Amino acid sequence: MSPAVPVAEQLRAAAQLVHEGRFLQAEAFARQVLSRQPRNAEAHHVLALSALFQGRPAQALPAIDKAVSLAGADPQFHFIRAMCLAGAGRAEEAVASYRKALALRPAFFEAWANLGNLLERHGQWAQAEEAYGRAIRLRPGTGPVLNGLGMCALARGDREAAAQAFAGAVSADPASHTARNNLGQTLGKLKRMQEGIAQLREAVRLKPDYAVAWVNLGELCHSAGLDAQAVEAIDHALAIDPSNDGLRHLRDAIAGVQTGRAPDDYIRDFFDRFAEDFDKRLVQDLEYRTPQRMVEFLSPWLAGREGRLRIEDLGCGTGLSGIALKPWAASLAGADLSAGMLAKARERGIYDSLQEAEIAAYLDGRPTGGCDLVAAMDVFVYVGDLDPIFRAVSRSLAPGGMFAFSVERLEDGEGFRLARSGRYAHSPGYLRDLARAHGLAEWKIDETVIRKEAGRDVGGLHAAFTKA
Repeated sequence: MSPAVPVAEQLRAAAQLVHEGRFLQAEAFARQVLSRQPRNAEAHHVLALSALFQGRPAQALPAIDKAVSLAGADPQFHFIRAMCLAGAGRAEEAVASYRKALALRPAFFEAWANLGNLLERHGQWAQAEEAYGRAIRLRPGTGPVLNGLGMCALARGDREAAAQAFAGAVSADPASHTARNNLGQTLGKLKRMQEGIAQLREAVRLKPDYAVAWVNLGELCHSAGLDAQAVEAIDHALAIDPSNDGLRHLRDAIAGVQTGRAPDDYIRDFFDRFAEDFDKRLVQDLEYRTPQRMVEFLSPWLAGREGRLRIEDLGCGTGLSGIALKPWAASLAGADLSAGMLAKARERGIYDSLQEAEIAAYLDGRPTGGCDLVAAMDVFVYVGDLDPIFRAVSRSLAPGGMFAFSVERLEDGEGFRLARSGRYAHSPGYLRDLARAHGLAEWKIDETVIRKEAGRDVGGLHAAFTKA
């Protein structure tokens, strides 16, 4: 462009070229301006936009910082700076820049919407909801903002408000596969199964390679008792993500395929995801009382052994079982596959050692005859074939030592079974056969309730075997 062209016109052309994706030409125009006016803030802004639009937010920062230093009263410059900072992973600074832009222009819709999205992605739900609320008041009926409000409502536990927000997002943009997925999943949580399934089917019609929506569709069909449709949906997800062993485990459970144990990655990922509020979910929502009931079950054997036992707590989780066992421990060691759960157990300060490991392999690495009590509370719902564990326990126990655990109850006649829930159940006869095969003698097996599920008692067994 000729140097005689007015600077303002040259910069308008450069900005247009950026939006058209003609980045080299846009940058050439901006640099022509800077060769004549090195302190032209808009030219630096154009260079920043070009780098940002090309997916290089960190490289855009020096240019936008220069623009802000030259014209700090322009809210657009602070807005673009915030986008660059967010893209570069500097979230706190990005939030501050969005707020600076909003201080300069309170009715800045894009800044409110982007701020809400950034806060949502970092789990700052209350602030995100406030920002989204300001955005939606400026532009009612904006689909992505309504979707964000739905995510915030879910985070605070208001499923009805979430469903209303997601429905608004779908109404605003019927082609939004994300909003339809979120609406379908939320309707499922509200027990509006058929409506939820319909939304999820539309989500995968709009985006056939949408693995998350296929999984959600499979899980909702499973919950609705539509097992054939659930398997079909999960097969679609597996075609997209064939290495997902956890998903394959869920498919096997629904389809009635019997396997020996849940995949380690499935267990690890599941419990890592719920580690933060696991105790509340287990104790309050599922009325989990197995540690206390196990201690009551073992009380005749535990009597007089306070502070004397070397205890191995298998699948220790967050340490709820360790709390119950601690009064009898001379030493207390725990093992679990989930690093997130172990971090919570470590915070309790009750274990002498904690190790991230599969439990049979963990015991194989422990001293022969080195423990007096091996406990596994509500752990074997993820393991069907208990033979390797019985073998490892028998080697680890000292003479007279105790192996005590809980399982979901299965009628005799079967050894173990993978249920539709994705958990395993075991029969008393199977447990007795394994004990005999590995030199353990039955101390006691009692029926019990191990937790609630969908408001109903889940029947189980407390079982204990001793080493001769």
